Amino acid sequence: MSPDIRQKLADYLANDAEFKQIYDYTRRRFEAVPELTAHNWEHAYRDVINSIAIGEAEGADMSIVLPAMVTHDIGFLYGATGKTHGALGAEKLAQFLQEGDIKLKPNKQSQIEACILTHKGSMHSEAPESLEAKVVSDADFLEKFGPVGVYQSIRTYTEFNYDVHRVVRNLLAMKDWQLQTKTGHQLAEERKQFSTEFAQALQQSYQVYAAEGTETA
Repeated sequence: MSPDIRQKLADYLANDAEFKQIYDYTRRRFEAVPELTAHNWEHAYRDVINSIAIGEAEGADMSIVLPAMVTHDIGFLYGATGKTHGALGAEKLAQFLQEGDIKLKPNKQSQIEACILTHKGSMHSEAPESLEAKVVSDADFLEKFGPVGVYQSIRTYTEFNYDVHRVVRNLLAMKDWQLQTKTGHQLAEERKQFSTEFAQALQQSYQVYAAEGTETA
């Protein structure tokens, strides 16, 4: 990922007052909930960086992608669990914006809601329809690959109280076919070998240390 992506984000924030308002408000909301150890602001920020790399390459409407990416996990702010947070986030977007005194045109808000609703893509048997929704889904899924991806995956599974066996199974099951765009596939290809090799090494090592009678990964 090119270092100038962060400068591109700074440029978007400087030139799009509406996006900056959503970005700043969402950041404050997530930073006020430290118990969200994985679905937190740090994760949202990395996803925004991913979305710029994918969205610009794919020619997506970044005025939709960026606010959708920033808010894609707000379902967790309203008590969602893993598989419900996309639906609840989309449902709560209007309330979230109202609480932040942020006003969007109805058409734009509905497009953002659609992105939030389907951002888990094929992982949750969802089908992003618009290019912008596909970019949001891919940017979030790309977070699962490479060294940072392994780090984020383990933090996520710990947040959901998954045991090590399920962590290994999920890491080994990660397939880049779940991505929706050509750029997403290309970026995942650069990172996925590390994720697979780490999961295999963890599986082998954990079998040595697992207590007698414990299910092997």
